[in-house]
Amino acid sequence: MKQTVRAMLLAGAFLGASGAAAAADLSPGYMGVDVGYRNHYNFDCLSGSPCERNAGASTRVYGGYTLGETEVFGHQHTRAIEVAAFTGGSVKGAFNNGAGVLTPGQGKLSGVSATLATATKLSENWAWTTRLGLVAEHGKVSYAAGGSDSTNTLAVTAGTGFSYAIDRNWALNADWNYLPARMGKASKSNLNVFSVGAAYHF
Repeated sequence: MKQTVRAMLLAGAFLGASGAAAAADLSPGYMGVDVGYRNHYNFDCLSGSPCERNAGASTRVYGGYTLGETEVFGHQHTRAIEVAAFTGGSVKGAFNNGAGVLTPGQGKLSGVSATLATATKLSENWAWTTRLGLVAEHGKVSYAAGGSDSTNTLAVTAGTGFSYAIDRNWALNADWNYLPARMGKASKSNLNVFSVGAAYHF
């Protein structure tokens, strides 16, 4: 199983994506997939109950459309709109149930987002990328004692990272993304995702 996960992560590094760093001669469209190798929540824990704030691998599949280019402090600056669907892995901890009582369980997060993505070219191959926008999340908790709760949330998401252009079409990426996370009836948290990926520009 561990070998399978490692293989998926390595594949994700070449098939994933995060960026808006498009070459000027290319179509404005791009797409890809991110694989989150570290996904940290800050939910509560109860003594004697399973607690694992670092979730399993997350994924983000997205597409983008480049809006245009400008020059900022002598560097090429690209703006794009990105839409994405994502999963946030699963986490074990203590979640507030309908009565407001901390209860052991397992939480999962998924959702969609729309962000403004930028890429500032630092050199021939390197670019600094950013994202800022809205995310619609669905958080579900399955309690250890039985039963479940789910919550839908609209929140602000942000991220930044670096992109390395392999050629005119492909680029490798390393990113950090922040998502407010809510699971169960009242349990609020933050999800910090560190991911690797690769973007393909048409």
